[in-house]
This record gives sequence, structure tokens and C-alpha cells, in this order.
Amino acid sequence: MRNIQKEGCKPSKKVKTKRPRATSWALKITPITFCLSLASSIFSQAVTTYTDLTVSVMLLLFMMLVSVVFDGIGVSVTSCDKSEVKKLLQYDAKRAKIAMRLIDNAEKVNSVCADVIGDICGVLSGACGAVLAAGLIRELGGGRLLPTLTSAVVAAITVGGKAFMKGIAVKNADKYVVMTATALSYIYKPKNKKKKELRK
Repeated sequence: MRNIQKEGCKPSKKVKTKRPRATSWALKITPITFCLSLASSIFSQAVTTYTDLTVSVMLLLFMMLVSVVFDGIGVSVTSCDKSEVKKLLQYDAKRAKIAMRLIDNAEKVNSVCADVIGDICGVLSGACGAVLAAGLIRELGGGRLLPTLTSAVVAAITVGGKAFMKGIAVKNADKYVVMTATALSYIYKPKNKKKKELRK
């Protein structure tokens, strides 16, 4: 009886609880966003100090375009049809792997594109807008009203552009993901899982 009781009373092993994916991703992206935002703020100060009006306008337009395009990527990966994307890329294994990875990590991609990149572009756009407003004040005058008006115009164009691109991204989500995978295929090489398993 004693042997039976000893065998039946085995010490229970502690089960390690894994953090939810959302929590783990939030813990990773928060410090990354802080560092990138800090770097973009430092860069924006350099922009306001050392750049002229023409460079500021060009950089402003570029930041607005980047913000709009990446916002469309974030929307498309969350609203596309995975099976349709596979059909479109059935003859291209490299692009298919990249597209599937984007779709499988849709919430992360959306967070990076819409939040992280959007925040950085917003900081730089604000800095360039300030330079633009200062330049216009020197040329045309206008006092305090001109900086406020410039910021409002920049915000309106950015939000309007994002709204327009979101409509396109939702209607053509599959093609948008394919285009994104095509662009990434020139700079990113997906890892082969089979090779990893053979090495082990």
C-alpha cells in the first residue's frame, strides 16, 4: 500500500505559461518605437536647422507619400484573401513565401506600417511643415496664422490620402499584397525551413 501511495503521489511538474502573442509583440514593439521616434525627432531637429525651403518641401511630400503607401500595406494584409494570393503567386515560390509571411503576421505588419512608420512620418512631416511655414512667413508674411494653416493643410492631405489609399487597398487587397511581396523580394530572402531542419 505504501509503495502504491508513493507512486501515486508524484510531485507535479510546474507548467510554464507562455505569454500571449499580442503581449509579447507589444513588449517588443514599444522600445523599438521609442528608439525610432527618438531618432526621427533628432533628425527632424536637424531638418529644421540645416535644410532650406526646397529640401523641406520635397522631404515633406516624400514623408506623406510613405505614410499613405505603408498605411495601405497595413490595411491590405488584414483584408486580403490568402487563397487568392496563393493563386496569384503559384508560379513564384519566393514571392509566395514573402506574401504568406506578411499575411500570417498581419497584425504585426499592420502595427509597424500604420503605427511605427506612421508615427515617424508624422514627426518628420511636422518638422518639415514648420520649416515650410517659417520660409513662407519670411517671403509672404502672415504672422502666427500661417504655421497653423500649414499644419492643417499637411494633416488634411495626409488623412485624405490615407482614406483614399485605404479604399484602394481594401478593394484590391490581394494585388496590393502581391505588389508588396514583389517589392520586398528584391531586398529580402525568405529563410528555407528545410535547410534548417537538415542542419539540426
